[in-house]
Amino acid sequence: MVTTCLRPIVFSITDGSGSSPTPQAGGWDWTLSLVSPKLQGLLRAWRSKCRDDLLPARRDFDPLEMRDCLGSLFVVQVEPEIDDFRYTLIGTEITEHVGRDNTGRTVGDVFGQNGLDLYRQVRDTRQPVRVWGVVDWLGKEHKSYEALVLPLADDGQKVDRFIGAMFFGSAR
Repeated sequence: MVTTCLRPIVFSITDGSGSSPTPQAGGWDWTLSLVSPKLQGLLRAWRSKCRDDLLPARRDFDPLEMRDCLGSLFVVQVEPEIDDFRYTLIGTEITEHVGRDNTGRTVGDVFGQNGLDLYRQVRDTRQPVRVWGVVDWLGKEHKSYEALVLPLADDGQKVDRFIGAMFFGSAR
């Protein structure tokens, strides 16, 4: 089942000092109305690796076939014992635009409850989602982003990680 609604998301991102800037709302797009041609290509690659009702596994993705978005890729591991998700890879383009490398941190630490809700929905529905908005944290309001989160499952059924990419543009 694919959900076809847009759902607003408000990220709660801390700057490491414990203070949290007031974020702007972004959006969750389950219809996958992607603007970025590179994200469209990544979605096509993911879909081509889905077989019947089985999700692709991490091993199904060769970095060479994703060279157009290598610096914009991220990989997130499911941490079932804490019901959270851990960034195991964040591309250099993302860290450059955001101004920090969150590799090793959890989604809950980086994005708070709303980020957890997003990843839990992707995990539970086994459906990809487009996330978009303004990079309103850490003084980056002049940038916009579009990201794609794709569920993966080593056994084809139970989501155990995600692969995705994030691209940036001008918010003006």
